Amino acid sequence: MTAARVLIGIFFRIPGGTKVLVQAQFSMMEQTMVQSHIPFPHANGLFVSLVEFSCGSTLALGLLTPLCALILVVVMIVAVATNRIHSIQATGMLAWLDDFLYLPEVLYVMILVWLIFSGSGRWSIDGLIDPLGPASSADADRPLKGEPEWIYIP
Repeated sequence: MTAARVLIGIFFRIPGGTKVLVQAQFSMMEQTMVQSHIPFPHANGLFVSLVEFSCGSTLALGLLTPLCALILVVVMIVAVATNRIHSIQATGMLAWLDDFLYLPEVLYVMILVWLIFSGSGRWSIDGLIDPLGPASSADADRPLKGEPEWIYIP
């Protein structure tokens, strides 16, 4: 869980930062927004780039993991709905579904949804702040102090 969270966080952080800091990359992002008919392409491009950078950074650190993962899921769904879904040229429903599931954004959404429900893991800032909270859900089935051991079923 920790490796997946850190890697997907870095994955979003690097391109988000590149889009914010490198004018050529931001111009490509802005052009994509124009082609997808998204209103206010400059403002939305900057907003999405900052969201990718900030949420990716906090995911990598394990801070507010479910919230940041949810925000990135929304960004990915909008990206698929406005841009990527039109690139599917399959004929037939099954072939279309197959091509849709091979879109990288779909995989990112699956990983992010998993992080929403599983939490950030033990090795995270969330885990340091609240060691008994959702971040330590892997040990949720272990008996609590004072609870009889026979209740625990591994």
